[in-house]
Amino acid sequence: MLPKSSIFLLFCIKIYVSGQAIGTECTTPDQKPGSCTNIDDCPFLLNLLMNHNSNNTVRTYLRAAVCEYSGRNPVVCCPKQATSTNTSSKLPKSPACGFSNNTIPRVVNGVPAKLGEFPWIVALGYRNSKNPDMPKWLCGGSLITKKHVLTAAHCVHNRRDLYIARLGDLDLYSDDDGATPSTIVLAKAKIHPDYNPARFTNDIAILTLKETVNNPTVWPVCLPTIDPYRSMSYLNFQPTLAGWGSISFNGPSSSTLQQIFVPVLNQQQCERAFSRVATIDNKIICAGSLNGDKDACGGDSGGPLMNEINEGSNFRIYQIGIVSYGFRCAEPGYPGVYTRVTAFVDWIEKNLD
Repeated sequence: MLPKSSIFLLFCIKIYVSGQAIGTECTTPDQKPGSCTNIDDCPFLLNLLMNHNSNNTVRTYLRAAVCEYSGRNPVVCCPKQATSTNTSSKLPKSPACGFSNNTIPRVVNGVPAKLGEFPWIVALGYRNSKNPDMPKWLCGGSLITKKHVLTAAHCVHNRRDLYIARLGDLDLYSDDDGATPSTIVLAKAKIHPDYNPARFTNDIAILTLKETVNNPTVWPVCLPTIDPYRSMSYLNFQPTLAGWGSISFNGPSSSTLQQIFVPVLNQQQCERAFSRVATIDNKIICAGSLNGDKDACGGDSGGPLMNEINEGSNFRIYQIGIVSYGFRCAEPGYPGVYTRVTAFVDWIEKNLD
């Protein structure tokens, strides 16, 4: 029997629910097949309600899952096959990841990031034939373990000149920004086996650092490996993009880390813009402003698209996307396309060697 406080959490939205009886086929908030079941008989949702109901994202998910009420107990759309959790995962779990020194409930037209705001952001360095002591910082990435960086496959594919990672930096060309960065040589790269550069599909890669990060100002971002985070579409969310990319099309790169909010759009927006040249499927996130004022740009490729989640009294940042491609930078009518991290969680888990 649920405690009164937990019943009230769901009961307060009863008037918005159209009744679906126990045993009725239903669709979960994440568009997966389910069956209307008393919440006491749905371990997945019951666990969320009992242990995570202070999380606003979880609360929204639970409310959307209500079928009807049987007396005081909610009848919920229980997924027929909830996503499993790999207990032997090498990926860190909250609270060991995703903590920002400047987290508050809160790149073209971006604003400078603060020191320590994104301690997992990585700048990828490529050999510079004109100045061997000055790498070209052409792509971004994110630290997902103390020895692995997540990035886009197109930043790695046929690029033998990629050789180092800069972690914990703010201004790539200044020593007076207060940062204490680490520069680590890359040991190897693994591109997704189904990466298709012609159609921009499966644009994801994992870089292994030659040594473990040992910098107190640097730690990994969280990945959405469990439900409901793993199952969510993030449609209409306002995640954050951060990077050292150009501040305008064909313009100079920013030496200082920039950040910007970009709204997640429905897939049809990207289909209209890119279906002739790319494959738009459920492995991507379509995000940006259609009026052309918010977007990633050259140099942001491979960097993280991040969603801030309130976990009780703390905020944690989860990476939901990887900057993949777009048309120019902030071009009206052309949103940005991001690799959807949740579509590749299993592949990531299996390739952290």
